[in-house]
Amino acid sequence: MDVVLITLAVLGVGAMVISAYVFMVAARTYVSDDAGPRGNSTAFNRIVRSANDRRSGASVSFPLMVNGILIEHDRRCSPDRRKAAAS
Repeated sequence: MDVVLITLAVLGVGAMVISAYVFMVAARTYVSDDAGPRGNSTAFNRIVRSANDRRSGASVSFPLMVNGILIEHDRRCSPDRRKAAAS
């Protein structure tokens, strides 16, 4: 019985060490702005957004042209099709 408990304890400590290592590598690679061991600043290229954000609060009117696509009406104001199909 002691051998089983010692084996489980060793495996548990090993699992915690491995999970701590994986967490540290992920944090260093994807979260921090530090240069990694290979000199990469981050794993992903960051998108620089303009100060003119889409959530500026200005209302829009339909029909609306977005990226060359004409949107004729606002779908959010239409009745919920899922509720109509369920009844």
